[in-house]
Amino acid sequence: MFHVNVVIHNDMYKEYIYNYFLSLSNNTELTEILTNAVEFAKIPCSDSILEAGHRTNYICLVVSGLVRGFYIDEDGNDRTKCFSLPGDWCCSYNYLSDEPCPFFLEAEQDTVLAKFFIPELEKIKENYPILKKKIEELLAASMMKSEQRIFSFLSLEAKERYLLLLKEQPELIEKAKQEHIASYIGVTPSSLSRIKRYL
Repeated sequence: MFHVNVVIHNDMYKEYIYNYFLSLSNNTELTEILTNAVEFAKIPCSDSILEAGHRTNYICLVVSGLVRGFYIDEDGNDRTKCFSLPGDWCCSYNYLSDEPCPFFLEAEQDTVLAKFFIPELEKIKENYPILKKKIEELLAASMMKSEQRIFSFLSLEAKERYLLLLKEQPELIEKAKQEHIASYIGVTPSSLSRIKRYL
């Protein structure tokens, strides 16, 4: 299930997509094809994008706003898995797997997504090997980011995890709700407040 309001014919958003793919591929023809293949979706803050247990046949690039991925544990607690800032991809689980997505996605702020239909991307990849290569690079970078987060949980104290996040993603600290930042680094909101108070 994909909860969106579609935005049609927005030149500002199309220009963002054009510049993104041109810088990524340095291929004008491919860039124009991808720009014409996009569909934009505007999601109000706190609205659901994808529910756990569902599938989507889209992969999305965040154009503006902020997307949060999270799990609900057995006790009903909300556990933040990831964030996607502008220029990041989300809804990529079903690009890699046919299984239902195990986590939720929601708009942390008013958000605009550029949606790409996965079967259409697969057809484009057949004619443009550079797209296949770039997608593989993006997926590898995402996997490395996940590995680094696991490493930080295993080897760093909570204060160090917060400082690392502050250093590497200050925009996230400004945009995300503090309770979600706390969940992301594995502490309670009150513990995060204490960490920030003594910095």
